[in-house]
Amino acid sequence: MYVYDILYFNQIYYKKWKMKINKQSKNESVLIVILSETRAFEHTFDLFKENMLNVMNADLALCVANNHREETSNPFYKEAKYIWTYDEPDDWGAAFDDMQQKKDLDSNWRKVLEIKDQWLGGIKGPEEHPGSAGILLFFRYFLKESILQNNIMDKYDRFIITRSDFIHKIPHIPLSLLDPKYIWIPYGEDYGGYTDRHIVVHKKDLIPVLSISDKIVTQPVELHAKMRFTSKWNLEKYIKFSFKEMNLVSKIKRFPYTMYSVRSTDGHTRWSSGKYNEDLGYYIKYKSEYKSYETNALLIKKHGDWNYFKMYILLGIVYLQKNNLRTLRKSIKKLFTHKNRKEII
Repeated sequence: MYVYDILYFNQIYYKKWKMKINKQSKNESVLIVILSETRAFEHTFDLFKENMLNVMNADLALCVANNHREETSNPFYKEAKYIWTYDEPDDWGAAFDDMQQKKDLDSNWRKVLEIKDQWLGGIKGPEEHPGSAGILLFFRYFLKESILQNNIMDKYDRFIITRSDFIHKIPHIPLSLLDPKYIWIPYGEDYGGYTDRHIVVHKKDLIPVLSISDKIVTQPVELHAKMRFTSKWNLEKYIKFSFKEMNLVSKIKRFPYTMYSVRSTDGHTRWSSGKYNEDLGYYIKYKSEYKSYETNALLIKKHGDWNYFKMYILLGIVYLQKNNLRTLRKSIKKLFTHKNRKEII
């Protein structure tokens, strides 16, 4: 499936393959937000700065937990223009209690914990879910409140909400190729919904995107009634469900998945521990993510390579004809080493 991120992107931009990438559309101002925690920084920060912050001339915000694991001397903190922290409780249910109190509500929101099975991880109790999805949902709410309270909305055109443990060996896709009227998510790691790991959103859609947690405390009975027909919920499915509820699905567009998540040898995780790579010196958390990166790395070597949309299309045809990833990779290498590769376009 990870080859289809390229093919899907081609369908959207077939008519734009001649576009040359120089600057972002209309010199957009960009805020990149690291959500929840700053882990694996020793492996990721330099590439993050080179292939995200610098290429977009973006500002950085941290919206993270205040706990003993956070090393506030790490380079993400030094680079950040904004730092918003929430004291980590023993039970993240207390954070949802706090969220509900601020909205002056008193309904029993914990009823939604009856809906299984892993979309509210981090909240303790008899209906406890595995993982950390509940924490990530709370931080979307906390990010929204932090942005509103600090009058950040009008300072930036686009917001990128992402994570610190991504390896960005490939330059991030230029925002000039991502129409601001859409909400952009990398293609892959969806698990029945939409991946939660990275999103590019214009300011006009930011508040709805960050409001997916609200109904947990504002309308728990109604939410329970709509979700109770299945017990296989995860964060990705809940995100897609919430976007449908807010009529945002028609705005969702996808772009190639070019980064992959890693874990340090002593790194904390609530979910996938990954597989250790001796050559790289860290754990690769998700095999499918890494395969997407490997394929796209054959296409994109530097920022300007995002120009070659027609090449993507040609390679997609080769893949569909041969149905063989090895053939795809050989074709990519041949085209990218061709001395007159511009002629292909």
